Amino acid sequence: MSSLLYLFPTIMSSTKRPKASTIGTPIYHRKRRNWEDDRDLLTELLAVIKKLDGPYDYFSPNIKGFARKVEFLEKQGFEENPDAYFLAMWVRERLSDLLIRQGSYNLHVHPIEIPADINAVIKLEEKKATKTGNEGQPNISLAHLFPNPKLRAFALERVQMLHRGDLIAYLSSLVARERESLLSSSASIMDLIHICEHKLNLRKLAVRKRFTVGETDLWVPSLSLGVEVRDSWNANEEIEIIRVLSDTNFRLRAMNLCLVSPDDLSDNAFLKLREIEKRGVIENLSVIRIGDFGNYLDQLIANQNAGD
Repeated sequence: MSSLLYLFPTIMSSTKRPKASTIGTPIYHRKRRNWEDDRDLLTELLAVIKKLDGPYDYFSPNIKGFARKVEFLEKQGFEENPDAYFLAMWVRERLSDLLIRQGSYNLHVHPIEIPADINAVIKLEEKKATKTGNEGQPNISLAHLFPNPKLRAFALERVQMLHRGDLIAYLSSLVARERESLLSSSASIMDLIHICEHKLNLRKLAVRKRFTVGETDLWVPSLSLGVEVRDSWNANEEIEIIRVLSDTNFRLRAMNLCLVSPDDLSDNAFLKLREIEKRGVIENLSVIRIGDFGNYLDQLIANQNAGD
């Protein structure tokens, strides 16, 4: 082996080795794997900023503003926090600039320039990350679309993962998926349930989703009302429908039962459902279309008030 080194000293010495800067720095300085990387990066930088013999003037307004922001994020929690996501993204960009400019850096020695308005930095990073406000694209704020921070953080992850930051493409895919789901029978049931819930909420009526075997889809305690939703007619399901309604009567002592169908259900199918009501097997049952559900509720409320 020694003879080989003697014969080929130039070849061995010219072999490139990885720079220490890319080995010595933590991975979370360079890339984000999850929210914990954002937390580790920002808290590490905050600790450096607070060091009396560190590279930062802690009494500078810019530095104090940055420190307060990170401390606020700590109180909020870093998980599913969009501000933490964007601020850590900005810090990584600045560290990358240091690496390009100097070839290496030490966070405890080499400071990054902290701007006065950290919130403006976060908003700019959001705009860059979601590619909005650029030429030919509308200026859409992720914060306006998703006011809930946890929901916004989830949307942000999906935008980056699936559409490389293209918010418009993400929204288009959501609409396309919803359109597909609306064409499926199972989603049609859920849409009817949501419409029923909306009409109940407009009247400030508390509702419980049951989804329990042998009970109606929705239960409205104040009206003692069970609501079952059906979007089609199948003779083989008639016995099941009657059993669900009967069991709800027995278990919950329902005063009112309502079987709700779509407005666009064919007249023939709707009449088949109405026959269950007309036979009088279940005396407190009303079979209606979704468009009449609001009037039905108003009548129940009026009857209840009159009884009081």
